[in-house]
Amino acid sequence: MGQLRKVGNIYYIEFYARGLLYSQPAGSNKDAAKKMLEQIEAKIAQGETLTIIREIDLAAFFEQFLIYAKGEFSIKSIKRFMETWQHWTCFLSNSYPHIKKISQITPSQIESYKILLAKSVKPKIVNLTILLLREILEYGIRIGFINDNPTLHVRLLDAPQRRIRDGRRLGLAKGLLQRGIPLGKVYQLLKLKDVAQMMYWSNFIPLKREDVYN
Repeated sequence: MGQLRKVGNIYYIEFYARGLLYSQPAGSNKDAAKKMLEQIEAKIAQGETLTIIREIDLAAFFEQFLIYAKGEFSIKSIKRFMETWQHWTCFLSNSYPHIKKISQITPSQIESYKILLAKSVKPKIVNLTILLLREILEYGIRIGFINDNPTLHVRLLDAPQRRIRDGRRLGLAKGLLQRGIPLGKVYQLLKLKDVAQMMYWSNFIPLKREDVYN
């Protein structure tokens, strides 16, 4: 059974088909949104799921990410994700106003954003921002709205690394990150209080998804 979700002034219909969660904007009229949901559910009941396009816009996607993240990260980390996403979407509105859906985000846009950030903040802050975006978009892969994470194809800036004492935590962090384990999982395994602490090991994070498997 599907449901309606309101984000700002827009209603979204959410439903499952082929074992996947779908989310589609349905306008600002609640009755019209209900009717759209009924039509979709009728298609699903008749076995017409292949005709349903799976898309999600930026605002609805981030709402879903926050629901997930609140069960995984600290309050401080949640605030970092929210500030990063707000700044990122503001950049998109100004530089790429046609980008409305998560599937439209490309490495080129991430690279342009990185260049803009580098003009006003230190390299370690640029890298942290890209890594936070990486974790947010990785959730998009996990729930099936995108197949690749565009941040994985953007090189992090060279930045001074704090000296880390050799030990079990260093070895564990290095091994997990080089295998492409998402930041959220590493965050949990290392029992960190702030996702920004992942910056200590950012030099271990592969540049591209292909590097993880080759």
